[in-house]
Amino acid sequence: MKKRNAAALCMAVVLGITGCSSVVSTEEDTKSTTESITKDTSAKETSEKSKETEQASEAKKRETDDYHIGFVVHTTSGDVMSSIEYGAKAAAEDYGVKLTYTGPVDTDNTEQISMFESLVAAGCDAIVIIAGDPTVWDEPIKEAVEKGITVIVTDTDAPTSQRAAYFGVDTAKLAYDLGSAVKEKTGEEGVVALGVCVLGPASHATRAEKVKEAYDGTKMEFIGVYETDQDTTLNYNNWENIYTSNPDLKAMVGLSALETTNMGKVKQACGGETVMAAYDPGAEALNLLEEGYLDVCAFQNVWMEGYLPVQAAARMLTEGKKLKGGENLYEGQIVTSGEVTDELKNRAQSETTMNEWYRNFIKENGLENFGLSD
Repeated sequence: MKKRNAAALCMAVVLGITGCSSVVSTEEDTKSTTESITKDTSAKETSEKSKETEQASEAKKRETDDYHIGFVVHTTSGDVMSSIEYGAKAAAEDYGVKLTYTGPVDTDNTEQISMFESLVAAGCDAIVIIAGDPTVWDEPIKEAVEKGITVIVTDTDAPTSQRAAYFGVDTAKLAYDLGSAVKEKTGEEGVVALGVCVLGPASHATRAEKVKEAYDGTKMEFIGVYETDQDTTLNYNNWENIYTSNPDLKAMVGLSALETTNMGKVKQACGGETVMAAYDPGAEALNLLEEGYLDVCAFQNVWMEGYLPVQAAARMLTEGKKLKGGENLYEGQIVTSGEVTDELKNRAQSETTMNEWYRNFIKENGLENFGLSD
């Protein structure tokens, strides 16, 4: 009996131990399983959050890249137009929007309007134009606006159109400042010849008017405004004829950038003391200015006529900013022969140097909000 009881007790202990062992093993398995589930859930949540972040980033990128800005100029020829193109492309790059920059090689209203209409048909969100001939733009701009496209004008305005805003240099002030600088060199008596590649644009008429206004109260006489032609060779020949036919001229003033290099070359070839003044010298004309073949130049800083309207359009589209309607004008710069610096020459050397200089200028002068409402 005692042996049977002892055996039963022993069996009970064994079973008890086995039962405890079974319970402990189940708790550990549960803990391990719980930890595994927690880790899997955490990893899944992290992965989902990361995926959401990537999707949001991609959506934002798509949202920006999907905005399309067109830019149609009246001509793609010349240093000035290259500077405007550099500025426009730099702004598109800075604000992450698509830009289509186009225009006829030589001024052609019909071709320019056709290019504008192609961009309208392509569904551009905004289009910037240079209204080389303001009289032809009212209807094309009206049709674009009716399709929900924002049209901005730069360099040469189309004030009677439905354009949303105009960006450009303060033409009147810069021309008056140019006339004043020329007057300091010519004195107040004599004859000054005025010329420009094409008559008609309001900006050209304003320049002529304001250069003359700088001489108010003096005895200076003016001849012209001569139409000197947009063809480079004919332009040179016309300035040479004006120069050689009027040997007693105190000054010749060219009212567009197309004149500048040719006028310097005329004085270089013919000699003489006539004061030469014009607009927006490129790298070659800057050398002529430094060497004294040109005496004074007005800088419209036209890179900004490309950059500022694209910057404003991009921020309007991507950030919901509002354009400031009407005229958005910045000041130009007058430089005489003795004021040409290495910095000025370096700025004009290439697209890279120009972009670097003007981007810094934009930041230093707080022009990021130029043309936008508060």
